[in-house]
Amino acid sequence: FALLASTPRDPDMRLLLLCALALGCSAFAPLPSKQQLRPTGRAAAASSIQMLRVCDITGKKANNANRVTFSNKHNAYWQYPNLQTKKFFSPKLDRTVKLKVATSTIRTIRKLGLDETAAKYGVDLAKF
Repeated sequence: FALLASTPRDPDMRLLLLCALALGCSAFAPLPSKQQLRPTGRAAAASSIQMLRVCDITGKKANNANRVTFSNKHNAYWQYPNLQTKKFFSPKLDRTVKLKVATSTIRTIRKLGLDETAAKYGVDLAKF
C-alpha cells in the first residue's frame, strides 16, 4: 500500500491501480488440486454410472476369453452376451414389461412363457 500513498490524489486513478494490484496478485495464487477440479453433484454421479451388460432374467454377463493367434499369442478379450431390449406382456401382472434380455433367454420365454421363466430364475417382474 506504500505505492498507493505515492500516487496522485485522483480517486479514479487510485481505483484503477487498486484493481490492477488485486488482479495481479491473484495470478500468483496456488493452483487448485485435482480433487478440487472434480465436478460435484449430479455430474460426478452421472459419470460414475455405467450400463451393465447383464441379462435381466438369467443374469448372463460378459465372459473373459483369449483370442489365440497363429503364433499362439494369447490376447484377452470379453465375449458379451447378445442382449436385446424388448417389451413382453406378463399375464400375471396384466401389463407389458420392458426387459434387456439375451437372445437365448428370448427363446426360453417363447417356450415357457414370461412368468414361468421369471419364476424359474427367481426374478420379480414387478420391479421392471
